[in-house]
Amino acid sequence: MALLLTSDPILEKIQKHFQACGIKSSISEERLDFESDHTDIRILGLKDGIGNVGALKLENSPIDYIQIIKKQEYAKCDYAVGGHVGMGVHKHSWWMMRFFLAFPDSIRIGPFDIGTLTTIKKGLFHSEVESFMWNGYPKLTTLPPGLVRDNVVEVLSSDQRLRQLMTKCLLKERTITISRYSPRHESHTNETNSKIMIKSKWKLQKDLFVDRDTIEMYEKMAEIVKRITTELKYHLR
Repeated sequence: MALLLTSDPILEKIQKHFQACGIKSSISEERLDFESDHTDIRILGLKDGIGNVGALKLENSPIDYIQIIKKQEYAKCDYAVGGHVGMGVHKHSWWMMRFFLAFPDSIRIGPFDIGTLTTIKKGLFHSEVESFMWNGYPKLTTLPPGLVRDNVVEVLSSDQRLRQLMTKCLLKERTITISRYSPRHESHTNETNSKIMIKSKWKLQKDLFVDRDTIEMYEKMAEIVKRITTELKYHLR
């Protein structure tokens, strides 16, 4: 298995941030299977594209792994009078955290894929979330509706604490998706059995450092999905 000789400074900063919020983690020294979805950010170099920055393995959370990926684009900028950017080529960067949930190898998730649709009410001094809903395919199994309780949206929507958190946190997170995930099992990567992925939109680097409520929101989502999956384990084989 390939070893990561060095880690990006942002990984340690995110690790310390989560530690301050009560979540312990370790920086993976081996390349994990889901990291093969993208080229290593160092290899990407000066090309436009999306690169893998690294991953954390969480120790006391329903979320098993966090991966950080980075999107970069190089744009030629012309000089403008009074502007803050001079002539030349400039790099524009966006960042994303992907949260992975691991399950036993025997678990087979159906075509599960849901995302939030959020309506923002804009105010003179501040905006707020007016309403939100889940959209997509909410069932974990491929069984006909009504046979088992496999509709994840029903359980997510009925959790009052999660609704409170989403009403507050979706103002910044906007679009959150929870979906089935299948990593590539390449010979040089460490298998994680990650089968569910949660992610939001691309952000500026400073916005990766989400507040405690946002972390609790993602953990609550992970906790609910894991609980339902465990209850349905005999139907997901």
